[in-house]
Amino acid sequence: MARWTIEVDEETAQRWRDFWGSHGLSEAEGLLYFLGLGFAYAEGQAVLNGVAAGTHPPEEVERLIRRLVELEGRYAVMKFRLFQAEQALQRWELSHGAIETMSAGLQEVVRRLQEENARLREALRHLQGNLDA
Repeated sequence: MARWTIEVDEETAQRWRDFWGSHGLSEAEGLLYFLGLGFAYAEGQAVLNGVAAGTHPPEEVERLIRRLVELEGRYAVMKFRLFQAEQALQRWELSHGAIETMSAGLQEVVRRLQEENARLREALRHLQGNLDA
């Protein structure tokens, strides 16, 4: 993963947050969505140049560009969510392994305590037998 930092004025940031919130996106997801949209737009411009040159019918190109823009935004968000899920899984696997190790250690402690308890009960019975005699 690469980390980029951008700065925008507060008014723009608030407009973006409002948009992302209305679409159920977190701030990071929203930024990725916008970056995907911008990239798709740039690619679309190249196709439009093809239309201007007469190599593509305008209606078909317009439809494809709208579709590409939406898909790029969704794809960027899905990749980010997958990255987050992979990180969460790694953390879970690490904590799960630690819990399994701790469980094995605690089971050994319980076994030793049960043996000691049995020895102490036997010693207590022996002492009670000596007191009764």
